[in-house]
Amino acid sequence: MLRCCALLAALILVGLTTFEAHADRRVALVIGNSQYREIPALKNPDKDAEDVSKTFRLAGFEVFAAKDLTRLQFEEKFRNYLAAADGADLAVVYYSGHGFQIGGENFLIPVDASLKDAADMEVQAIKVDDILRQLRSRSKIQMIILDACRNNPFPRKDYWLRDQLIVAGGSGLAQVTGSQNTLIAFATEPGAVAYDGSGDLSPFSSAFSRRALTPNQEIRSVMAAVRRDVVKATNGKQVPWENSSLIDDVVLMRGTEQPAPPPDTEQDQQTAERGIEVAAAAEAIGNRDIRVPVGVGPVPLKLEFPARDAGVSLKLASYPATGTLSLPDRVLSPQSSLMAAEVGNLRYEPQIGSSAPVDIGFQIGVGNAAKQATVKLSPNVDPCDQAAGEPLDLQGATPGRLPNEIGGGAVDACEAAVKSYPDIARFRYELGRALLAAGRIDEARQAIQEAADKGHIRALFALGSIASSGMAVDVSKANDLYSKASDKGDPYAMAAWGRALFGGLGVQRDTGKGLDLLLQAAAMGHVDAMKDLAMIFKEGRNGVPADPDRALAFLKAGMERQDVYSMGILGLAVPTARNTPVVMACKAPKVITKIKVVRVPVSKPKTTTRTIPGAPKVKPGPTGTGRTSWSGGNQGAGPTSRGNTGGGEGGDTSSDGL
Repeated sequence: MLRCCALLAALILVGLTTFEAHADRRVALVIGNSQYREIPALKNPDKDAEDVSKTFRLAGFEVFAAKDLTRLQFEEKFRNYLAAADGADLAVVYYSGHGFQIGGENFLIPVDASLKDAADMEVQAIKVDDILRQLRSRSKIQMIILDACRNNPFPRKDYWLRDQLIVAGGSGLAQVTGSQNTLIAFATEPGAVAYDGSGDLSPFSSAFSRRALTPNQEIRSVMAAVRRDVVKATNGKQVPWENSSLIDDVVLMRGTEQPAPPPDTEQDQQTAERGIEVAAAAEAIGNRDIRVPVGVGPVPLKLEFPARDAGVSLKLASYPATGTLSLPDRVLSPQSSLMAAEVGNLRYEPQIGSSAPVDIGFQIGVGNAAKQATVKLSPNVDPCDQAAGEPLDLQGATPGRLPNEIGGGAVDACEAAVKSYPDIARFRYELGRALLAAGRIDEARQAIQEAADKGHIRALFALGSIASSGMAVDVSKANDLYSKASDKGDPYAMAAWGRALFGGLGVQRDTGKGLDLLLQAAAMGHVDAMKDLAMIFKEGRNGVPADPDRALAFLKAGMERQDVYSMGILGLAVPTARNTPVVMACKAPKVITKIKVVRVPVSKPKTTTRTIPGAPKVKPGPTGTGRTSWSGGNQGAGPTSRGNTGGGEGGDTSSDGL
């Protein structure tokens, strides 16, 4: 009787723990920046990132890992990570490298940052608050862990932040206040400096990797143990610190692995027969090359494994380098074991932004016999995403295409995707873009509305664009939609709502908030926001003083993202003391040659016109630069601008209303 009760209790415990694992979607972005170009390199961050990445993988996280990122590389990696973090129960960012505070705000430094001019901080560094803001809009629980508390290593100490020139005076990083269910951890206390360490890892990263793998340990207890270890290792010179507003318990390493089945002595005599069966099964699995769609959630692998008796054991000999391997009741880690009967239920979710094939290695055992088998998984981007994905869509799966780049087969591809995945809102939005490109306006509007109803954030922005253009303009409705999508972190919407607030377009003017939103959109790589900011600073508007150097910094940032309109404005800008637009204009053609020109204006034949006496002269508008009617979400680029644009400008360089 007692044995039965104990067995029942164990089954209940397993059921509870596996349900918890099933309920949680956990993602981590891990970055280590060591090889800086303009400042001294750091010895340990790349090794820190490698070690911490392994830690999170062992804990069952989907891990986006990267080393020595430039600013543009960070933007791309962060966007892919945010797509995976959409709807996550726990989203973590771990950074090791240079970072410091200015004016009470914390910045992480990419390896290509020079920070020579006062305007460079806004376009070259990464604001921690921007990272946290995006995580809050997408995940239930957020954790940011920074092993980056160092002094400013750059000669310059004064930088522009919003509308103020700030002189950097503090050491280390500044205290950050998180919202509900947020934990922010620093390698040392606010205002103090962390050490790179004399070993292969920094004292903080070494302690974190070791302590985080303690089974069933809540994160606040983990961080307390990390603090004790670091204080001891540094003789009290470094004291890790965290600010927590967590209301839920967070356990990184769960002890939820299902127990191995008890040995069955009655079947030992059948070992030889089972060994033959296992060898055949391993041979069948090892010959598989499975194409797995990207961005549709966990995909059943449908592996056929004929050996299903309790005497067969399986372990993961190798875990996929990217993506997540799971069963319906739990996420697997590189150390996971599973039963033969579970092989048919294995699922894999490829990592967004990664196209390289990955392998799953199995070690199949029976008695004293063992066999290795490897399954190859090839990520496959859906044809709809390839044909009609949109740039800077934080719920997207591809870099995206401009409206004029959408081909004739996009409608068929996206209709097929919607049929196969009716619950994925992204495909309905991309169908709307494809329909619009095909001139089927009413159907496009309906598809975009359906996408918005299903939770696609970019679709809200597109509906705002519809409301703000055409015959029946409703600016109030457009601004309401822009505001909602902006609150959810969409870069296009942040630019559109920021533009409205800054210029008082259909809403009471709020210059400060409008400027903040434009800066946030620019920080996500939105070149139209960069152009708007450049025009604000070039001329000085709404109380913001003119600063040609600052304008030039944003135009150069746009040019680095291959935006031809930024290049064009650079050729017309007012010369400054340090950099003349003439020099920049000479460099621009070298970049333009890398861009595929989609449409070339054709010269029109000359026509004879009569001038009516007394009639006013009409100045012809510029070709390809004025505002256009709505064309489906990303109408802000024009035919030759690259994809990180939008906001309804039609490639506008005039910043109307600003």
